[in-house]
Amino acid sequence: MATSVIFKLREPQNGVSPGKQKKTMVIMYFSYGFQETNTDGSKRYLPLKYATGEKIFPFYWRDRPHYRAKQTIEFDYESFNTRLDNIENAVKTAYRNELNKGVMPRPERLRKILQEMIEGKVEQAPKSLNQFLKKYVEEDMKTGKRLTEHGEVFKYGTIRSYTGFWQQFQKYQEYIGRELNWEDIDLDFYDGWLQFFLEKNYSANTIGKHTKTLKTLMRIAREEGLHNNMETDKRRFRPISSPVQNIYLTEKEVESLYRLDLGFDLSMAEIRDVFLVGCYTAQRFSDYSRITPDNVRKVSGSWVIDITQRKTSERVVVPVRPELLTILNRHNFRLPKLYEQKVNSEIKHICRLAGITEVISIEKVRGGKKITVTVQKCTLVKTHTARRTGATNMYLAGIPTLAIMKFTGHKTESEFLKYINVTREETARIHASHPYFKGNPLKIASK
Repeated sequence: MATSVIFKLREPQNGVSPGKQKKTMVIMYFSYGFQETNTDGSKRYLPLKYATGEKIFPFYWRDRPHYRAKQTIEFDYESFNTRLDNIENAVKTAYRNELNKGVMPRPERLRKILQEMIEGKVEQAPKSLNQFLKKYVEEDMKTGKRLTEHGEVFKYGTIRSYTGFWQQFQKYQEYIGRELNWEDIDLDFYDGWLQFFLEKNYSANTIGKHTKTLKTLMRIAREEGLHNNMETDKRRFRPISSPVQNIYLTEKEVESLYRLDLGFDLSMAEIRDVFLVGCYTAQRFSDYSRITPDNVRKVSGSWVIDITQRKTSERVVVPVRPELLTILNRHNFRLPKLYEQKVNSEIKHICRLAGITEVISIEKVRGGKKITVTVQKCTLVKTHTARRTGATNMYLAGIPTLAIMKFTGHKTESEFLKYINVTREETARIHASHPYFKGNPLKIASK
């Protein structure tokens, strides 16, 4: 099978002037024909993505056809490119060695071999399940030794989620009075695992999240040769879930937030403004909270926000509403730096001040039972509500779905329609004026 190696920048910083660029990591993509089978039976090619440890200013880098540092007297490009050549040779050698053993290595296996070759040391692999989980969560993820499949360090939210799982797994072992190992993770374990959470009155989605994490870690450990337990792949060993009540704010509610006088508290005013930027752009918090003057420009006389999404590396260009332009001007096109936890904590109170207190009913699954509770809408608002609000209100305003997807970065229409919060009645109202539903204006000829 033919192989190829390409080096790319993690953050190309296109459109950013050289004086404002920051050094970014060089990522190696090694394609060697490895295919992964999806749950629906389809296959997809999966390359090895490897963070080289080498960093460079983008203005010293050249993509096609070399994917190396440019020749310049301002930068020691020869040594830099030699180090990349060495990494390329190392991965090709590792791949050939595995093939000679009769093995088609998974990307995770190649990454481990490559790290050992480059770092010059072989780390003792954990032998037990608990050793593996502890090392993976408490050491490798937090220190950046483990990277995501995109060759990036794990984000804070992911580390927090895995840490939460590890804590619950230890509590479960205390609950049953013994330490578990690889062979213990079977369907009997699964039944006890669910019961443990149900007795604590945990929601189905929380239980499902921890189960999914366990399945992921068991798969990774199996691919690294630590065990051969296939129980977690069985159909019944699945993450349970229940529908989530994801709300959005109506145009009227967004306007009430926009017009809310928060002159008495600068911090709350900043949080409100950043949240509204998300409502008007339909971006994730990781994107709408970091807009700077470099992301705002004019296209044919109209203002747009041009940003590359951090999660997907998708570039989106979103038109700027007058309200959004007012907010951007208020902050000189550079939004205040805020922590997502603080926004999540305060935006509920701010929405209450704006009168977003409609009482709504939501369904939850607690202790294995479905219950209905009533809450004020403001208590459900969080940073991601802004993205759903923007996408949903664009849809309700009649903007074509495919156009909105260009703004949000969704790849398929089916996924987008699952994402937005539109009732059947609202969909019917939007399309009631469509010519199809107006009928043929010609009268039916009478006999």
